[in-house]
Amino acid sequence: MKNAFAPRTVRDSRGTMHLVTSRTKASLPRRASAARVTGTASATEGSAASDDLWGLLIEFALSQRVWWTEVCGSFDLTPTQGLVMKLLDPQSPMAMNALADAMVCDASNVTGMVDKLEARGLIARQAAESDRRVKMLAVTERGRELRRRLFAEAAKPPASIAKLPREVREKLSGVLRGLLAERETSPSTFERAER
Repeated sequence: MKNAFAPRTVRDSRGTMHLVTSRTKASLPRRASAARVTGTASATEGSAASDDLWGLLIEFALSQRVWWTEVCGSFDLTPTQGLVMKLLDPQSPMAMNALADAMVCDASNVTGMVDKLEARGLIARQAAESDRRVKMLAVTERGRELRRRLFAEAAKPPASIAKLPREVREKLSGVLRGLLAERETSPSTFERAER
């Protein structure tokens, strides 16, 4: 099924490339909104491509929500349940409060998601060995199989990515890998705010 929100690039009258979806009515106002939200707006109209990077990354990431919803839906999961299945390591049970932290939400929000996944036999609650009051989440065999199929499907790139030349894909992969590695070693916004 073709994703109606699959991103594509469009060149405006000034020659600037914009990442848009087929539902985008006007790419410039959307891009400008993303720039205002992220604080990347330039004082001049002819801003350098690097000034557009963060806004474009946000727009691209948000455009993939529909793709992720479709991938998860094909396994009868909500996008949030799909995220839970991604975050849970089949080799190592995770405490419910650690899952809530990873999802940046309150532990009470995790309970409903866990209930639904447990009812389907995808995960199981277990008491922690060190403290029986702490509930650990373990992926069941059925959950491992669904997780394997879910991420095999998610690993298939959308056509817009697959059709990029190999050199471009490799360069983008390297840049994004570096940004993610930096994020892993730098304190998060939440951690900095707590200090």
